[in-house]
Amino acid sequence: MKDSIYLDYAATTPLDPQVLEVMQPYLNESWGNPSSAHSRGREARLAIDSGRQSIADSLNVKPQEVIFTASGSEANSLALFGVCEKWMDTKGSPGHVAVLSIEHHCSLKAIDRLKKFGWNVSLIPVDDEGILRSSSLESILQDDTAIVSVQWANNEVGTIQPIEEVALLCKQRGVFFHTDAVQPIGQLAIPELPDLTSIAAHKFYGPKGMGALIVRDHIEIAPQILGGGQEFDIRAGTENTPGIVGMAKALELAIEHQPDEQTRLTALRDEFIQQLTELPNVTLNGHELKRLPNNVNVRFGGNKGETIVIQLDMQGICAATGSACATGSSEPSHVLEAMGRSKAATSENVRFSLGRSTTKEDLDTVVDTLKNITSQ
Repeated sequence: MKDSIYLDYAATTPLDPQVLEVMQPYLNESWGNPSSAHSRGREARLAIDSGRQSIADSLNVKPQEVIFTASGSEANSLALFGVCEKWMDTKGSPGHVAVLSIEHHCSLKAIDRLKKFGWNVSLIPVDDEGILRSSSLESILQDDTAIVSVQWANNEVGTIQPIEEVALLCKQRGVFFHTDAVQPIGQLAIPELPDLTSIAAHKFYGPKGMGALIVRDHIEIAPQILGGGQEFDIRAGTENTPGIVGMAKALELAIEHQPDEQTRLTALRDEFIQQLTELPNVTLNGHELKRLPNNVNVRFGGNKGETIVIQLDMQGICAATGSACATGSSEPSHVLEAMGRSKAATSENVRFSLGRSTTKEDLDTVVDTLKNITSQ
């Protein structure tokens, strides 16, 4: 395949060669079941324990607080369903859940199911730049609120939420707080993590099919996959040894390079935004500064975003109209709708997400290509 300019890092990142190197022995040599008592099993168990400790150290949590999953989506579902089922076991009846209106589809579909089980659900509103106001959340909280879920940073428009402020408010009200941190890991400095946090390895140059839910010690959740009692009886199933080893290494590298990469990407992002918004009828979606270093989401007024993405692809440039998990959907972006955009406006957007291989020359080429596309 010919070289292309890849600007869809928010969808997934390539596997770091150093990550593949540490995974390799557990793909074709130490492939035993970590629950087995023999030597091959013990090799795998040692690798998992070491990987868990590494991830815990990277995130400044305890190893027993790291629960491995198969994806960020599973981690989000485990947080929401796990807390709510435990609430039902204790309280005997459904309570209230508050979720940000621009959450990832996996979280919104989870609360749709909770509604069917009798849960009262509130969507926390955002302003026209995609940022919540704490006063809005405070007015939504109820005496029977079981959990609040707020993305740390949005996967479509890149807006960063004040999660430390939200965490403090939830703590004061005695409500569990979950954040979907899938996008910002490796891009932003790690804060003190709240009650529950979801991450996914393939967003920070690790393997696909590998995620984790960080469950702080004071939280009890109900398992959603039952079986052999793996992952401290919270998530059953034979552990993905090479995936865990790879995720640990990828997270270590991501945090190591985060400060320099944040500075580099922010500079590239800001210049790219300036160039794009100088084009006719192009406007920025989301907050100008409170956004992920790698995210550029713009509206091309009068042009379908899907058409532009196809034309860019024909020129060897990979971009997206929004969340990769919504590919093939003809529905307008729920994120942009929640930000007050009209239905017509939600179809005229393209998301460019930068990464380790992105250069200024790449972005200059994209701008020149877009000038030709939009002038036709």
